Amino acid sequence: MTDTQAQQGELKAGAIGFTDALVIGLASTSPAYSLAAIIGAVTALAGVHAPGILLASFVPMALIAAAFLYLNRVDPDCGTTFSWVTRAMGPWFGWLGGWAIMMTGVLIVGSLADVGVRFGLYGVGELVRSDALVDAGDNAWIRMPAAIALVIVMTWICVLGTDVSARLQNLLILVQVVSLLVFAVVALVRATSGDSPLDELTPSLGWLNPFGAGGAALSSGLLLGVFAYWGWESAVNLSEETTDGDKTPGRAAMLSTVVLLATYVSVAVAVVAFAGTQWLTDNAGEEEYVFYVLATEVLGGWGWILLLSVSTAAIASTQTTIIPASRTGLSMARRAAIPSRIGHIHPQHRTPDVSTWVVAAIAIAWYVGMYLISENALFDSLTALALLIAFYYALTGVACAIYYRRHLTESVRSFVLIGVGPVVGALMLVWLLVLSVRDQSDPSNSYSGQAWLGVGPPLVIGIAVFLVGVAFMLFWRTRDASYWDERPSLPDPDVVHGLKPPRPDPDGLEG
Repeated sequence: MTDTQAQQGELKAGAIGFTDALVIGLASTSPAYSLAAIIGAVTALAGVHAPGILLASFVPMALIAAAFLYLNRVDPDCGTTFSWVTRAMGPWFGWLGGWAIMMTGVLIVGSLADVGVRFGLYGVGELVRSDALVDAGDNAWIRMPAAIALVIVMTWICVLGTDVSARLQNLLILVQVVSLLVFAVVALVRATSGDSPLDELTPSLGWLNPFGAGGAALSSGLLLGVFAYWGWESAVNLSEETTDGDKTPGRAAMLSTVVLLATYVSVAVAVVAFAGTQWLTDNAGEEEYVFYVLATEVLGGWGWILLLSVSTAAIASTQTTIIPASRTGLSMARRAAIPSRIGHIHPQHRTPDVSTWVVAAIAIAWYVGMYLISENALFDSLTALALLIAFYYALTGVACAIYYRRHLTESVRSFVLIGVGPVVGALMLVWLLVLSVRDQSDPSNSYSGQAWLGVGPPLVIGIAVFLVGVAFMLFWRTRDASYWDERPSLPDPDVVHGLKPPRPDPDGLEG
């Protein structure tokens, strides 16, 4: 086999650098959209302590990000959780972790595209003063085909190359961050000067206390906060396509959580100060509508800037959310955990074209299917994400401590960062998972307010996704059991101590 032929079976190494990885990690969280989706609900729960809730939500994310950083150093596999959990805990847990990652992409990609189209129409409508465009943003039968077209275009860009995707993301994240900062500064200035048309409040350091609103508000708010931070690990899924793939992606993921913390807390303080808690609470059920109103109230005739920021955030995340799902599919396919055809790599672009299109196709089918049931059913499927996210993040935290177990006592740093920290983060997420199951069992907590099988639709959707995964796993094991022959292993001590780089092992476990 020639070198060219060999390369056709591999991802394009060195396609992106640190800045690109950081941007992709940020874009995957869709900061403008995430804030638009949760700020009203968090304020309804915690009042002026909403910024403190977002501060507290950072803690489990930072602890799990440390696990991603250290696991990536010894195993820079694009399958991340799937590969690491398999090595640490065996194939059964590893397979379910990989399935959870792929399904998060399936559940949310269509909805992100829908929001991108909606706020794009809102923003352009406000810019050109067209009520028809604003009304089009509220018309599901206009948004749906446009959202499907957007998913197809974003998928095509993903297939064209990671470097192409990164260049687009650099532009989109710049629009998001700049517009959010402008919005936050103007809102704070107007609030502190008494120029808000709503019920402005004077910011206080006490707002950063997450315990000020009580334990129930904290636990429920953390569930929303985890959703807001989710997605930063997309940078690590590109480890095989990043310069210094065993170091750069993990560092980019860690830094992205810090940037998100600063962005979320500053914007939350600005929003609460400008609008006051009562207005935000009264409009909490409207979700993205809150930002639509605030954009025009804060920026006046320039409100279209923030509306287009939410649109670009959702469009950017439509693309970057496909990345972890498609790379996890590739990693699972080349280990024979799912059909090998899914692991095909485009010979020219050297991207996982089949898995990328498969994820997009299933995501479109899910989006259309849920929307045909009702728009509330689509929102309920997004609520079910909390179950999947908490599950695979917690698995990763536990896997880190288990995989590094022989190195935990080498130093205080190791004990804290690769042992205690990830496990504490995992336990916090398990606690949130239990709370999520409890809350979602009550139909009144769902968007539709209706019971499916006696419980809330989000819980039914979440459990159904897991059961489908288990059924597919058992079926595929009867077709090809080679992956299930793999056994847990330990990292090479020389790799752990940085004496040699990790050995690429895309086809199976070492030892």
